[in-house]
Amino acid sequence: MILTVSLNPCIDRTIEIEKFLYGGTNKVLKTREDVSGKGINVSIALQNLGVSNKATGFSFSEDEARLRRFFERIHCPYHFHTVQGSLRVNVKIFDTEKRVMSEFNDKGQEVTEADVSAFFSLMEKEWEGTDILVVDGSVPPGVPRSIYKELILLAKEKGIKTVLDATGDLLALALEAQPYFVKPNREELEAFYGKAFKDTKEMISFGKSLLQKGIHYLCISLGEEGALFLTAEKCYQAKPVKILVQGVQGAGDSMVAGACLAMKKGLSDEDIFRYAVACATGSLLHPGTQLCEKEDLEAMLQKVEIINLEE
Repeated sequence: MILTVSLNPCIDRTIEIEKFLYGGTNKVLKTREDVSGKGINVSIALQNLGVSNKATGFSFSEDEARLRRFFERIHCPYHFHTVQGSLRVNVKIFDTEKRVMSEFNDKGQEVTEADVSAFFSLMEKEWEGTDILVVDGSVPPGVPRSIYKELILLAKEKGIKTVLDATGDLLALALEAQPYFVKPNREELEAFYGKAFKDTKEMISFGKSLLQKGIHYLCISLGEEGALFLTAEKCYQAKPVKILVQGVQGAGDSMVAGACLAMKKGLSDEDIFRYAVACATGSLLHPGTQLCEKEDLEAMLQKVEIINLEE
């Protein structure tokens, strides 16, 4: 089973505008709200793909019923520790003319040290039967920045493969635990590196240095330029598939779901990358925080072009 962790779940309010006017009055074309958060998004995508998984993390008391109804509706098992407060609300403004998303993400409500301890106690009941642990996204105030590192170390002790998608200190500290699969985007990797990469060659060189520290797979999302996939022996690049982008929110989470599916299937390195890119591309076909569907994956697998840069 795949276990996803969402410590800072949210409501994504996506607003579509024909042409975003900064500082001006914007007429809204469409608005939608989705229960979200990176770990939750991975669970949604896995459910869409027909992959057995379970969601865990923090639930917030004022919206506990809403979160429960959501997981029941998508038929996804869940086990959350409830804390005081309400779900944070993130506002996403999608410019339909430029196909560009602007995001305004709330930090979330503070949780206590006792809540963090209770979450670790909850996790002790979830390790059995877990093959892959997905830790990603932000954490609310009050949660130590080392929490992903601690979770990865605990999972590795039990022989569980770990997938990491995080930023800043959460990423830097978690890398010390040598997660199995890491999925930063270019901007996140540059922030970790401390400067912009001058070209793809420099990015690959830095990526290889991370692999030498014990990471098995490094998948770097390049947005409109596609993606890179590095192992100790190989380096692959995927060109972007030409589609009409309907929304970009959650594409990275679909990428993680696709990689998890391929790893569960025991597929080759190249096919793990192919599934990841196909799912990310499939997610772009949907507005708001709607994610890749099984038929999207099947269609995009035929269109993803993988180049072996080592040849």
